[in-house]
Amino acid sequence: LESVYKECAEQSGVNLVVVNVPVVEDQASSSGKTFDNIINNLKDEPASTPCVFSCQMGRGRTTLGMVVACLLKEIQLTEDLKKMNEMNLVSSETLKDLLYEKFERVTYEPVEDEDPLCKGEFEVIKQLREALPGGSEAKRKLDIILDKCGSPPKGVGLQNLRECIIETKWKYDVASEDKQMAYKIMIINFIERYFYLICFAKYSLDFAPSGYPKTFDSWIKDSPELVQMATDGKDKLEWSRTVDASKLEQLKEIMADPNYKDNLSALIRTIYDFAYLTYADLPRGQIKNNSMKKLAATTLMDILPQELADKITK
Repeated sequence: LESVYKECAEQSGVNLVVVNVPVVEDQASSSGKTFDNIINNLKDEPASTPCVFSCQMGRGRTTLGMVVACLLKEIQLTEDLKKMNEMNLVSSETLKDLLYEKFERVTYEPVEDEDPLCKGEFEVIKQLREALPGGSEAKRKLDIILDKCGSPPKGVGLQNLRECIIETKWKYDVASEDKQMAYKIMIINFIERYFYLICFAKYSLDFAPSGYPKTFDSWIKDSPELVQMATDGKDKLEWSRTVDASKLEQLKEIMADPNYKDNLSALIRTIYDFAYLTYADLPRGQIKNNSMKKLAATTLMDILPQELADKITK
């Protein structure tokens, strides 16, 4: 690799500095030193210094580095522009327009009635926003960067570190039981990573203007309640969907009718309609179709007479 870096530096004609940033992707609770590593290498660099991140797969860890660097550079540029405003080099109106165009404006059309979980509204994240002063602003700031570093059309990268949580959950919903455990571990790790990124955004907004007098690793260790919140809440998610209880009772009443066989086609259609309503939040596609079929089959087994259900199971 050293020879590759050397050749790149020679061909590009720039002062290429290689920095190794160890990242354990499935252990977000230990990410403090990772973030501090990036801070230490960028805090004394001009905001215009370009950064290139690369990991073995080029997705999760690469995007994590991009997100952290983007946040640091945004705060750095914002502080530089504010100083220019104080020196009357930039008007307040121009400053406002520059900050909006550079950091706040989105280039995609927001999706109406978007699933709250696509927006990162998980229970532990909502709890964090309530408990951490400035947590909502930190999440808002981070989400813009996550979208820009994510996949098109929102961003120009490969993975959205927020939306990948619910996308993996959709895969979990339709996966076989042996694969579900692997997906579940990934989802929990992704939620925990998102949690600590919000914490890091809050930390950066507070400490970056003064030159990071305190490391993020020490900041998070001085907040054991946040660490405990992440540990306790990272798996708080609806791991299985069921038909609404009132609708299930309605189906059981139909099955209890002695002539239920005559109404079997209508019964199955009703089950499928209920499954459709249960997964109404999922976008159209194979994942939604498979999820509906799986729920419809499970619901049918739940309402069948026990004797008939036992025969099918055998």
